[in-house]
Amino acid sequence: MREIADKHGFALVRENEIDELGARLYELSHVKTGAKLIYLDREDENKTFSISFTTPPKDSTGVFHIIEHSVLCGSNKYPLKDPFAELLKGSLNTFLNAMTYEDRTVYPVSSRCQRDFLNLVDVYLDAVFAPKLLENPSIFMQEGWHYEYDEESNSLSYNGVVYNEMKGAYSSPDEIGAVALARALFSDSIYRHDSGGDPSEIPCLSYEECKAAHEKYYHPSNAKIILDGKMELGAVLGLIGSHLEKFEKREIDTKIAKSAARIAPVEKIRFEISEEEDERGRAKILFGYVYSDYSDKKSHLCASILADLLCGSNASPLKKALIDRGLCKDAVIYTNKALETSLVIEICDTDPECLGDIQKTVDEVIRELGTSGIDKSRLEAIVNNLEFKMRERDFGTLPPGIAYALSMMGVWNYDSEPERAILVEKLLKEIREEIAGDYFERSLLAMTVENQHTACIVMVPDKELGRESTLAERKRLDKIRASLTEDELHKIRLAEAELKKWQEEEDGDEKINSLPKLTIEDIPEKTSKIQTTLSNKLGSKIIKNSIETNGIVYISLYFDASDLSQDELTMLSLLSCVMTNVPTESMSALDLQSRIKANLGSLIIAVTPLSKGGVVTPYLKLSSSVLSSKSDELISIIREILLTSRVNDEAEIESIISQAKTQIEEGIISSGESLAISRVEAGSQSTGSVSEFTSGYEAYKIFSAILTEENGVKKAGQRILALMPKIIARARLTVSVSGDYAPELAEKIAGIFPLGEAAVPAAAVKFAKKREFFTVPSKVAYAAMGARSDLVRENLGIMRVVRSILSYEYLWNNVRVKNGAYGAGFIPRKDGFVSFYSYRDPAPKSSLEIYKGSADYLREMARSGCDLTKFIIGAIGEYDILLTPRTAAMLATQNSLCGWSHEDEMKVREDMLSMTHEDLYKAADIIDKLLWENRFAVVGGEAHAEALSQSVEKVYKI
Repeated sequence: MREIADKHGFALVRENEIDELGARLYELSHVKTGAKLIYLDREDENKTFSISFTTPPKDSTGVFHIIEHSVLCGSNKYPLKDPFAELLKGSLNTFLNAMTYEDRTVYPVSSRCQRDFLNLVDVYLDAVFAPKLLENPSIFMQEGWHYEYDEESNSLSYNGVVYNEMKGAYSSPDEIGAVALARALFSDSIYRHDSGGDPSEIPCLSYEECKAAHEKYYHPSNAKIILDGKMELGAVLGLIGSHLEKFEKREIDTKIAKSAARIAPVEKIRFEISEEEDERGRAKILFGYVYSDYSDKKSHLCASILADLLCGSNASPLKKALIDRGLCKDAVIYTNKALETSLVIEICDTDPECLGDIQKTVDEVIRELGTSGIDKSRLEAIVNNLEFKMRERDFGTLPPGIAYALSMMGVWNYDSEPERAILVEKLLKEIREEIAGDYFERSLLAMTVENQHTACIVMVPDKELGRESTLAERKRLDKIRASLTEDELHKIRLAEAELKKWQEEEDGDEKINSLPKLTIEDIPEKTSKIQTTLSNKLGSKIIKNSIETNGIVYISLYFDASDLSQDELTMLSLLSCVMTNVPTESMSALDLQSRIKANLGSLIIAVTPLSKGGVVTPYLKLSSSVLSSKSDELISIIREILLTSRVNDEAEIESIISQAKTQIEEGIISSGESLAISRVEAGSQSTGSVSEFTSGYEAYKIFSAILTEENGVKKAGQRILALMPKIIARARLTVSVSGDYAPELAEKIAGIFPLGEAAVPAAAVKFAKKREFFTVPSKVAYAAMGARSDLVRENLGIMRVVRSILSYEYLWNNVRVKNGAYGAGFIPRKDGFVSFYSYRDPAPKSSLEIYKGSADYLREMARSGCDLTKFIIGAIGEYDILLTPRTAAMLATQNSLCGWSHEDEMKVREDMLSMTHEDLYKAADIIDKLLWENRFAVVGGEAHAEALSQSVEKVYKI
């Protein structure tokens, strides 16, 4: 290692064996500039690169967020307008993104292909160190903010990708509350600022200030680089060194001061709700406690354990006390980690006048636990569950190397040994040893009720806030317009014209060809196939998947619910939420949850709709993970929950319905594209209809009605109680086992249930309304358009390449770049459904028209005869995703239930690889047929509703 490092201008600082990861860590320093680098040498074919800069904000203009976006819009070596989008089109990457944190900005990428990996690293390094941002103000205007002048009304408005992104973020009460709490807790440190940008402050940032911030902080002397996985290290270090050696070492002051401890005065803030909403019981209260700093990993783990103990479920002591006393509908606890770490207790759906009683209850419950003692068995159970998850190291869709890099950057930013962020063995041993003593009790008191660094935010719903903020922005812009001289207005119009001209310019072949490219030969062969066996035993279907899981078994139970009516599906969704939160015949809810945590890795119950040939089957699904040695305990727990749960507990049902209603409501505001896509799908196929009645707006309406009707909760309890014996039956059951399972495990699980009767599928129902608008308190919108066709399923390979073309070229350029939306995309699915969508979109009406032009765009591309290679490669890269054992098990089972075979997968892949220009014409015809019925749904504010009033059939107000 020392020889390789020396050859490329690095010095070896230290090395460390990390046995629990099977890795060796090398820390290097770039001799000329002082840039720091860590290489985690692990047996992982996926290669990871991440570069991070400490970026402490001095205000809430979002300067580092804007820089994060802007540096990816062209660089000296790669001068095309959007190399980031080009990489998305034509890379085999397994991760490609950038993130702005409270005090750092991170650029991580990963790929299994060495050549692709080197390309990604080269593009990212040139982007951060030599961006075109520094010479082109149009980039700042596009990605940050700019004025737009309307000649007809003689008025100004704001636009810009980050500006619109943060307008969307500030429509969420969660974002508003988090910003206010940070401001109160850290009133004398950088953390009082919003590094993402406050929409009211973003327009205060000038282009010159943006460039100055880049000049100061984006320098190798302020850079930290992480490499992970098996790679040709010499080639990678040589490439990195070639970018770093252009600079000289510089002293950059990036020290972040801690805030002074204080008990902040209670602060009251407002958040917007619609006129139709009832203000009563909608307030939120946040209690924040700064309890440690980045270095105390043990206290961080302790805080997570205590959060689970206090509010992990409705039966947990603090949440139960608050709900039972009628002080709120829900309470959650979470931690925030930066230089200083904080614990947050969030009281949801409450009344501001309850603050005193809530404070009293929090104090009473915590002091009782802190002085009388915490149940050791509960601590043991939570620690067991944490240990399972930390050893499993399942990061979902996030590649392990990326997860490790992001975790290490969070510690390394403060000059600690970064590997401490990913090591768990010693920490778990230490924390387990503390259970027997009073460590947790002392920590609980010190972190919360005896803490001298706290803040409290009371969030009050307000129906007038939206109008006030819109009016304030209008007045501000009108004042600016009135103050402008003719020369100043001319400069604004000229800058806007220059921006549009730049956006319209085509990147010439020379610029496009400057970007390193892969060839079809670089695509690896797809050889992996999960061995799956299907059988019928005891009246149930059995699926067994052969997957290497290192001693873990993944078990899923699917109960066919295809004969339920739509409102019965809502009751089934409620049943799935109630189970594990209510007592059983022999156990309290809290004892049941402790037993689950003590013995299992996970146990989740939900309603899942799966489509086979366009016919949907909704399932009540129980998914779980367990060490193979505890399989019998899993069977016992499943029997306890599914056969003996007392699901008609009225108080518990009311709490769960209230929580589910609020969760759907907040999701609509923060992620409106999900609702928009769901509504379009509900009118196109029954899969969407099922989703609507289990977790969408239709479920929201039913939950709302239950809470307001006389005896509504009681009736709901009776209905879900009646559903249990109907649904929980062998004749409806498919059992899936994956991993290290005993030969007869699936059959033993099936055998615990009564035979019952098989489902007789009910007729599918589609929604009648084709064009819907959902009015929410938001300054931005979300617009979806789509439909379903068997032609999509039959030509999925072609449509996957078209996804790459439309998402990263046509929609990216027109909806995101020119219109200023934060995101847009095109999604084709295996079941034949396709949808266009936009995210945090200032102009949804325009986006809908842009969607309709997609088929013509594809035809024009076909006529041009352009090279499709990059789009094929990008589509393959998105399709050949990294799979954890858990995800592989889930996909294998669901593919079996949906009738999707390995041969189907290979056909999709072959169709992508053989894509031709004639296929573009075919795809264009398919899209034209799908969009002919003009089925769309939009979620947005009053102004967006007004703009679409002539084309919408139905307006809903949430």
